[in-house]
Amino acid sequence: MSRDLKIDNFSLSLHGVELLKDTSIELNYGRRYGLIGLNGSGKSTLLDCIAEREVPIPPHFDIYHLRREIEASDKSAVEAVMEDIEERRLALEAEAEELAGMDDPSGSLADNISSIYERLDELDSATAVTRASEILWGLGFDAQMQKKPTREFSGGWRMRISLAKALFMKPNMLLLDEPTNHLDLEACVWLENFLRKYTKILLLVSHSQDFLNNVCTNIILLRQQRLSYWSGDYDTYVETRLQVEENQMKQYHWEQDQIAHMKEYIARFGHGSAKLAAQAKSKEKTLARMQEGGLTEKVVADKVHSLGFADPGKLPPPVMQFVQVDAAYDEKRTIFRKLDFGVDLDSRIALVGPNGAGKSTLLKLMTGTLAPTDGMVKRHQHLRIGWYHQHLTDTLDMSLSPLEFMLKSFPNTCGEMGMRRILGVFGVSGPSQMARMEVMSDGQKSRVVFAHLAFREPHLLLLDEPTNHLDMETIDALADAINHFAGGLVLVSHDFRLINQVAKEIWEVKDKTVRRWTGDILSYKKMLVAHQEAEREKRAKESRQGGK
Repeated sequence: MSRDLKIDNFSLSLHGVELLKDTSIELNYGRRYGLIGLNGSGKSTLLDCIAEREVPIPPHFDIYHLRREIEASDKSAVEAVMEDIEERRLALEAEAEELAGMDDPSGSLADNISSIYERLDELDSATAVTRASEILWGLGFDAQMQKKPTREFSGGWRMRISLAKALFMKPNMLLLDEPTNHLDLEACVWLENFLRKYTKILLLVSHSQDFLNNVCTNIILLRQQRLSYWSGDYDTYVETRLQVEENQMKQYHWEQDQIAHMKEYIARFGHGSAKLAAQAKSKEKTLARMQEGGLTEKVVADKVHSLGFADPGKLPPPVMQFVQVDAAYDEKRTIFRKLDFGVDLDSRIALVGPNGAGKSTLLKLMTGTLAPTDGMVKRHQHLRIGWYHQHLTDTLDMSLSPLEFMLKSFPNTCGEMGMRRILGVFGVSGPSQMARMEVMSDGQKSRVVFAHLAFREPHLLLLDEPTNHLDMETIDALADAINHFAGGLVLVSHDFRLINQVAKEIWEVKDKTVRRWTGDILSYKKMLVAHQEAEREKRAKESRQGGK
């Protein structure tokens, strides 16, 4: 029984658009694949197709696809993680019993039965609670949170529970679509370490180069309706692809020079003396053989749109000042105490800290969406704020096209042609400007939101997880746009690379206050790794002592 998957001549369409054409799917046991490609190329659709077994996948392949948050119910977080274990165990036992009763003259069924018993060992109910608890702890759930009913958690936290369940099940094939989108930096570091040890088939879509480098053994590129396979992590893929394309272009230019030379010779001497005509005929045959054998294609660069924010003009500092600010959602939930700091147009701040510490709440205080319970937030009277957050795409009217949406949002401003130019700056161009947003990918919708935000020409950008659903090329374009932006920036992101590209200051939000981190984001990550390792050792020691 093969643990690898190979499907040839695979094609895939969505809404009448051909995403993949006559390509191959090759996934080998023990490899961890990062699936990359431009927004809208079909990455998520491919994962859906595999998960739904719309391709010929052998029945013994155990697939788990992380799609949505866990259902809100009275089950505790740890119970929700384990809820399918008994059903799965009984199904595997029945399958093993059925195979054991079959004639097996070739001995091929023995491997199947052995594999089933391996899965049963992994699903050992005696250790299930401990394993589920460890995974939840790594994803940010303390002991008290693990006992809470799932209905008391927000959608983001229920998504973490769903991720914990996927990791707990340890399927033969684990499919993850941007698993870090609902995680803070600390949980991202923990997930990197966990997935790095995954011993089966892992296929994940991620926009984070740092994450792909630390997890993946292979990269799959979805480009021009085909899948190409590259060994190594993301950085290795970039280096190797550059070398391959340089060699391809050298071969292309050599072939084109040869073709031009032969055509010129044939045209000049094809009707000359018998000797020259014979040589021309020989070159005709050589040219025909080259064309029949297939000529090297010219390398076509991916079409990547640059992004840009208009110069908002100058405002004298301070443009925003927190003076002894307290904040709370109710009497029992104090978020901040005595915050004192300022933000100006030359600020480049990244907010870090665990989920629930108040990073998004701090942005709400800056925008005025949330009022302080004490103290004051002073804003310059002409200050324009551009606030991007994860839920903005939910506010888009899916029945409209991007152009219709922008014209409806800003009537009587720059007209259709002007609005087309603005959308084009953010990579929404050509036919996509008139396509209904309900058929667009999440990444394409995010571009529309950025265009909507930029149209207001803000002085201060507040970006809360702006990289969710963006491809890596667009993230680099966003970093470049931020670095050329004349206004200020406050950023919340789980993408270490973006923070490293744009932030001049790291502010840690923790214990109801905000403190400046003295190092850069890479030193902060090292601290998180060391902290988690110390916590693991502490928990392991407590577990050993409890078992005595």
